Amino acid sequence: MQNEICHYCNGGAFDPLLQINNNTAIVKCRRCKLARTYPYPQFNFESQEKYSKFYLDNEQMFRMFAKSMLDAIKEYKCSGSFLDIGCAVGYVLDEAGELGFDNTNGIELNLDAAAIAKSKGHNVYTQPIEKLNLQNEKFDLIIFNHVLEHVLDMRLILSEIKKVLKKDGIIYCGMPNYNSIMQKLLKKNWYGWGMPDHIWHFDKLTFPSVMENNGFTSIKIVQNGMYYPYSRSLRKNTRATIARIADKLGLGDQVYGVFSKANS
Repeated sequence: MQNEICHYCNGGAFDPLLQINNNTAIVKCRRCKLARTYPYPQFNFESQEKYSKFYLDNEQMFRMFAKSMLDAIKEYKCSGSFLDIGCAVGYVLDEAGELGFDNTNGIELNLDAAAIAKSKGHNVYTQPIEKLNLQNEKFDLIIFNHVLEHVLDMRLILSEIKKVLKKDGIIYCGMPNYNSIMQKLLKKNWYGWGMPDHIWHFDKLTFPSVMENNGFTSIKIVQNGMYYPYSRSLRKNTRATIARIADKLGLGDQVYGVFSKANS
């Protein structure tokens, strides 16, 4: 009965939202209203041999993403101790160091990617945050971008993040937004569903609700767009144009938030 129970609220009833294929669907919990993949997927990032290669082959794109995230938060924090959960090969850590953070730390479960990030002088942990026993109130800024949707026990990871964030610290968190024009256009082919490894699916309402219910206060919530590159394909170019228009209108298929500790 494991797949019948919501791992966030323990609710036992859900409604179907979308059938992805014969074996996989997106469902919505009737109690907490969170959407999730059914059945719960199992995915091992440690064993993904091509994971680091994907980042290395697309360095320019990922550095662009890194600078965009830091631009969104530098008015709140631009120095001190920094943690990137899911740091991959370290591009966000590189850019954070350039911005002014003199203590750059990452968590990365893929050992090849972690080794690359370490080789550039960053301190990188290779276990989940809940297993690290980190010092309380250790970090000024924590980023976990496109991470929360992969984590089965969101309450556990958010509790650990709150513990290691300083009283005046800042969090940046982002993920795909399924309640969007691009998802409605592409339906089961929308890449924000993240098959086979996304467990949870958020929108502009459920994302901040989860964060606030776990001890954080929203500073700003922004609905923007994921990256759709232009190419020689007319169909892909049409998608990219629609995605950029949706982004400009604040109706994109990604949502990110900047948060502080509640009552800090």
